[in-house]
Amino acid sequence: MDEKLWAGVGLKLQYAAFHLQRMGQALEPPERTQWNVALEASGAIIDTGWQRSFYAHFDAFLSATRSVAEIIRCCFGVDEHPAMTTWFDKLPAEEQARRREFRSRFQAPYDSFVKSPLAAARRVSEHRTGYAQVTVTISGMFGVTYTGGPASQVPISETRQHIEPPFMSRPIPVRPNWADFDIGGKGLFPACQDHLNRAGALIAEARRIAEKVHGSSSLTHPPS
Repeated sequence: MDEKLWAGVGLKLQYAAFHLQRMGQALEPPERTQWNVALEASGAIIDTGWQRSFYAHFDAFLSATRSVAEIIRCCFGVDEHPAMTTWFDKLPAEEQARRREFRSRFQAPYDSFVKSPLAAARRVSEHRTGYAQVTVTISGMFGVTYTGGPASQVPISETRQHIEPPFMSRPIPVRPNWADFDIGGKGLFPACQDHLNRAGALIAEARRIAEKVHGSSSLTHPPS
């Protein structure tokens, strides 16, 4: 079987893993350079921009993982988008039959994947509200709890109230760790890792089905 048809599938899985890694990196504190240490010692708060970066990478993670299923279906089965109908109808009848058989065998694992919670979150982000319902809950140093999400940012710092004289009250950074995020009542990072694993398992199952259905027979590359 033409391994070039699997190339895009593998790339999307790599991209998803990359964005998940960057989500974690977005939560890291500022680099401990001499300049940053001096700034923080003076009472300045360094905004790492973690909120913009974190949610952008999460959105990209959702998109990359979801596209794995569609690329598999297009390359080895039947892409039901109207724009692909003309291309499919021109394929040899024997290849069309194999592709339809692949679609039939792949349908159950495909449905299971696209109905998963993070696949649903991707639909909400891309087709409904514009963002997934992620919540971050941060316990501040002074007993205040901050709650936010993609469309509701948390403050980058907090200050102890009722300190006299006021200049003695220095701001403290408000920064989360990976365990502070949840989606649908579950930890976000474990949910993302599980979703990534599901995408990998979907590829493995698709390869197994493709080997049985297509074997060494040729497949026409989808139009670019």
